Amino acid sequence: MKAFIVEDEYISRERLKRILTNLSVKIEGEVDSKEQAIEKLFYLKPDVVFLDIRLPDGTGLEIASYILQNFEEPPYIVFVTAHGEYALEAFKVNSIDYVLKPYKEEDIKKSLEKINSLENKKVALTGVANLVSKSEEIFIPVKYLNKYILLKPSDIYYIKAELSETIIRTKDHEYLSNKRLYEFEQVLSNKGFFRVHKSYIINLAKVKEMKVVEQSKFLISFEGIQDAIKTSRDGAKLLREFLDV
Repeated sequence: MKAFIVEDEYISRERLKRILTNLSVKIEGEVDSKEQAIEKLFYLKPDVVFLDIRLPDGTGLEIASYILQNFEEPPYIVFVTAHGEYALEAFKVNSIDYVLKPYKEEDIKKSLEKINSLENKKVALTGVANLVSKSEEIFIPVKYLNKYILLKPSDIYYIKAELSETIIRTKDHEYLSNKRLYEFEQVLSNKGFFRVHKSYIINLAKVKEMKVVEQSKFLISFEGIQDAIKTSRDGAKLLREFLDV
């Protein structure tokens, strides 16, 4: 099991890490703010997220809501906090448990047992999509003026999340879609597309060059269009690992 910790108190975070390690849970990442949590969760995809309620730039409740809205298969959420008054709100955002500080190893172990129990009860569903060969061509429906167009993945340079819509960039046009970015990521992950930022998925086949800029990020330019996209720091790190550069 892989865990991600969002906790701004150093001592509490270190204690939780020790407990999870003792329980054979891998620590996939740790942050101390809402902004960092949202940035890293896209790339790490942990099985369970341990959230403090009060953070310097927001709340764990806001992070939990964001996870539920933007992840097709959200991780389990366990709140670890000194504030018992938020328990009802915590369960409204589908948290699996609410552990009050100072917590003990037994408390965290019970939370993990709940998760394991739910996982064991899941029935593996095999749909038509799982039977389709990954090499089979797919099409992306988009609306343009008063008609619909079917785009091939090879037509797309990048996809950008913007407010409640996504923008699909081809060589000649920008198309709008109501689908969320994670839905495109799932469909296109085996078609040469890569998430380089929480708001961008790019088609690696369309990349002209990647220039290193501040904080080891990449500024990515494309063949045939003038657009350029700056990756996040984590996106650049994962892209380096993926390309082995």
